[in-house]
Amino acid sequence: MIYVIPDTHLGHENIKKYCNRPDNFEKLIETNWQSTVTDADTVIHLGDISFQENWVERLGGWHGKKILVRGNHDRLAQDFYLNCGFTLVVEELVLDVDNLIILFSHRPKFNHGCDINFHGHQHNLAVYDEKRLYLPLSIEHMGYKPLALDENFIDSLKKFVLKNKPPTLSEIMNLGQNFIGKPTAKDVYDGFGKEIFGQSRARLEECYKILNSPPYNFARYKFRLWRNAVRYIEGKISKPEFMNIIKKFL
Repeated sequence: MIYVIPDTHLGHENIKKYCNRPDNFEKLIETNWQSTVTDADTVIHLGDISFQENWVERLGGWHGKKILVRGNHDRLAQDFYLNCGFTLVVEELVLDVDNLIILFSHRPKFNHGCDINFHGHQHNLAVYDEKRLYLPLSIEHMGYKPLALDENFIDSLKKFVLKNKPPTLSEIMNLGQNFIGKPTAKDVYDGFGKEIFGQSRARLEECYKILNSPPYNFARYKFRLWRNAVRYIEGKISKPEFMNIIKKFL
């Protein structure tokens, strides 16, 4: 069986406040993982294991073959993760799961070419991009338990792919993601509010128009222009700064 889990943030005290996690969330994750996963299974971790080496080492000893899709907090050397028990450390991963082509990434991968993109990072279920299919995973909605990519779950996802229609928030909640609790305001927007969410969506639409048009459409994959687009979409650089950066690649 293949399992997936995002954003464990083991030993991260502030995550309790940011994401309303219980004080014993690390124990919950470990107990649920060890009681669910066997050594014959594979767990794809979608990044942000922990800031602390001792927690990475501890998780590395848990059941199953472990693949790390690096998150923005996974900054240690690749060999460290491999020595801790991970069999593979990658920036993103594409798998064919029962004829469903899934892209696993930490952040949403805008303009991806797979059937669907599984990602974490946001700690909510909001979807920025309606031009592609995404499944945002939130460990807070998964009962702090790895999600099994079993036959029923994959069959449900195939229905969205066949319709080529992004799942609604209600449909995402009903997919069987070990769901505990109810949607919050963060699951509709990005956690910072409707205005910022709307700005990000507008910037994403701009990036589609720019990077899918000449001359950038020929260079967007070769030079990973979408990687720079993400910085603009997230508001980390201005539009003039973004344009100046991508012009250098032409």
